[in-house]
Amino acid sequence: MQNLSSTQREILLALIELYNRQKKMIKSKEVADMISKDEGTVRNIILSLKVLGLVDSKPGPNGGYLPTLKAYEFVKNPSIIPILDKLSLYRGNVETDVKVENIELLDITNPSGNRVILKISGDPKKIRPGDSVRLGPTPYSRLVIEGVVLNAEEDRREIIIDVKRMISIPKEKVKNIISKRLVSLKPNMTLKDASRILYKEGIRGAPVLDDAGNVLGIITTADLMRAFYEGNLEGSVSDYMKRDVITIKEEDDIMEAVKKMVTYNVGRLLVMDAINRVSGMVTRTDILKSIAGLEGLWSI
Repeated sequence: MQNLSSTQREILLALIELYNRQKKMIKSKEVADMISKDEGTVRNIILSLKVLGLVDSKPGPNGGYLPTLKAYEFVKNPSIIPILDKLSLYRGNVETDVKVENIELLDITNPSGNRVILKISGDPKKIRPGDSVRLGPTPYSRLVIEGVVLNAEEDRREIIIDVKRMISIPKEKVKNIISKRLVSLKPNMTLKDASRILYKEGIRGAPVLDDAGNVLGIITTADLMRAFYEGNLEGSVSDYMKRDVITIKEEDDIMEAVKKMVTYNVGRLLVMDAINRVSGMVTRTDILKSIAGLEGLWSI
């Protein structure tokens, strides 16, 4: 695929991924949604790929696009997931300077376990057999892969991993998974009253808002426990709330929420609407409920 532009490669790989999943003609809008590009741009690029013999098309309401055999030959191996932007490899929760260039899936039908080969750049000596590692999400398929290193081959620049968990994060907006009812607290509220509200609502944290609805901070059960150990239950919410609040937009993808939670090591994000007012809160639990098996993102 060296003669294609980066945009052509991106669109062709997305088309192949969609066709492999659905086994039907693919609409340009589906490709555009998958890679977050303008549909008109995608349509124009697909036409250029059609000229190269990499894409077939069928007009009409039931029509669409599909990759040709030449496209698969161009990709060489449909079990290889090329990475246009190199992914970092994490050992435990620590990012290494080893970058993943592509992923080759092995033993896909083996019920006793899966393996992957990672083509890497960087020093493979920094990754040792027995290390727990994680990478992803990947582009397009949005895979997160977790496993244990079986072997690191310096000469071939390859790492072989025994896969323990492989998760594909669906494309979903944050606003679609948050609770529709926002529970908030006031800064002058006592910690006792705040704890009663959190207990009654069955939640572990809430934003602190002023009378105009502006965000002042966030307080969690961990903050209340700290006040308890300090013997200060008569204090106010403003004394113990965190003022550095991590937020996310309603229209953002849940993958962005996952990245922020991992980056900032937090379990909840305030959700903001189009005019920057708080509309809700998204928690790890909300995401875990929407994606089976996602616990591994925080447990590895």
